Amino acid sequence: MKKFGLALTTIVLGILLMVACNDSETINFPEGKGKVNVYLTDAPFPIELVSQTIVTIDKVEIRKQESDTTESSFIPIMVEPFEVDLLTLTNGITEQLASVELEAGTYDMIRMHVVDAEVILTDETVFDLKIPSGSSSGLKIKIEPALTINSGETSDVLLDFDVSKSFVAKGNWKGGMINGFNFKPVVRCVLLDRAGRIEGTISDTSNVLLPNTAVNLWTEVNDIEEDSLITTAFTDEMGMYKLIGIPEGTYYMIAEQDSFLTDTIWNVDVLKGQSTQIDFVLTPEP
Repeated sequence: MKKFGLALTTIVLGILLMVACNDSETINFPEGKGKVNVYLTDAPFPIELVSQTIVTIDKVEIRKQESDTTESSFIPIMVEPFEVDLLTLTNGITEQLASVELEAGTYDMIRMHVVDAEVILTDETVFDLKIPSGSSSGLKIKIEPALTINSGETSDVLLDFDVSKSFVAKGNWKGGMINGFNFKPVVRCVLLDRAGRIEGTISDTSNVLLPNTAVNLWTEVNDIEEDSLITTAFTDEMGMYKLIGIPEGTYYMIAEQDSFLTDTIWNVDVLKGQSTQIDFVLTPEP
């Protein structure tokens, strides 16, 4: 049985690491080094219940893969506390976190330190969230396949912070009542040179564009118990959405909005470096 449900507490946080540049622009790097620029992106949180979702990250590190006889170590690429309201970063908007030169080589893991998180509701209720001990000491995210940085070349990695799994509302949130949140960060890692994006609009049968409509991207799995939700976005005030950092492959998508029948589109093909246009038309519930 496939999973079609989505809590209203779903957002997505991304950290984009862009390593050097290898285009027509001339860039002078120290010999044997590339460069890391760190950006932040997010998909919106439902505005009906939440006005702000604030996360503080005080350090981001990357691990260089060494030989069998040398112990791998983490290299800091961001060490200043960074506080951000995730709701300001929607539908592909990014904010730079850091820009660091790195030695050429292979990197297989990123460690992100989340030290504070809070959610502010539209009625100004503030929930300060408890950070799990594993997250405060560093959330480890594997880079699969490993990232190879060559001198003067470009590689991009996206860390997709899935708050549909990381922030779980307590209370009768469907009735508009939230008593708090449980917080346990869950992050996926994508090599952007192997990824594409999906964008489009959602309207009703009268061609009226629908804001705040959930768009869920799923992948087919053999094990029906396995969670196959890849990422989620919500349409903006113009009924538009954008999913970035989607690995090349075939997916299915689900759009859902209160008072409308849920719509599913199958066999959505994503190609690396390209944008796939998928538009939904939702039918009002009888």
